[in-house]
Amino acid sequence: MVINGTEAIGSMGNDASLAVLSDQNPRLFNYFKQLFAQVSNPPLDAIREELVTSTEMMVGPQLNLMKETPEHCKQIKIYEPILTNKQLDSIRRF
Repeated sequence: MVINGTEAIGSMGNDASLAVLSDQNPRLFNYFKQLFAQVSNPPLDAIREELVTSTEMMVGPQLNLMKETPEHCKQIKIYEPILTNKQLDSIRRF
């Protein structure tokens, strides 16, 4: 690291203590280390891989799937996890 002037390369996590929690006076750049996200393999992308991922969800009571009753109509299928205010108002009125 000293010779090349690069950051340490680790695998699957960072176990270094936080500079803000140190009893010593850490250098300013210790507060600004960049952490990278873990990459899943295979990558999951709901937009490009619709066949294997889904963002749909059901809101309402979970009932017996083997017995269809009128109570099953009290569920709402939401296609995306983010709702607009208009969609939220219509769910509240339901």
